[in-house]
Amino acid sequence: MANEAHSIVEVLKEDQRRALHGRGVEVRFPEGQAIFWEGQPSRSVLVIERGHVKVTRQAADGAEVILAVRGPGEVMGDEGVLMGEVRSATVTAITEVTGVDIAAEALLSFIEEEGLWPVMYKAAVWRRRESDQQAVLSRMGVKSRLARWLLELAAEFGALKGDDCVLDVPISQHDLANRIGASRDAVAIALRQLREQGLVSTGRRQITLHDLEGLRRLTM
Repeated sequence: MANEAHSIVEVLKEDQRRALHGRGVEVRFPEGQAIFWEGQPSRSVLVIERGHVKVTRQAADGAEVILAVRGPGEVMGDEGVLMGEVRSATVTAITEVTGVDIAAEALLSFIEEEGLWPVMYKAAVWRRRESDQQAVLSRMGVKSRLARWLLELAAEFGALKGDDCVLDVPISQHDLANRIGASRDAVAIALRQLREQGLVSTGRRQITLHDLEGLRRLTM
């Protein structure tokens, strides 16, 4: 259930993937470890090979706001490298993450040699639009905002099992609350309502969506 490609790695040919991999070093991060920090100099990027991360930004009141969840094939930190700016967000492992760390200079030379600037520009625009969706979500009720993000997660990480869609990424109620700008209690209530409607079921570190169309109707 993947969206249109929006990562440089997704459009590379196999020989290009090997060439890019060869310009970096393999790294591993345990669950819960911060990989990049908001405001940090953009000296490298991370190509995720296995695992998932959350992208967060600190709000004016000091609260953590989740902008997105990313997984295998994604390049993290590329916007800061391309623009020559500091990190615009913090990236934290939500599972064990393995990948390749590539120095900024090595990535820029690779992009130039392979003529990949249009792909990188498209990826940056896509991510900026995703961040802008926060403004839209803020005008919806908690249950509608929650339904919308569950659908976004399904499009990115959903695994179909019969008529159900299992979110193949661990998301806590705390993460859900931070992402949609609601309290944990409000998210717990909204999740209970979705369960009672037969739209979702929840388990330890897993959410299963039973009725995607029903969730879409909640976002209209």
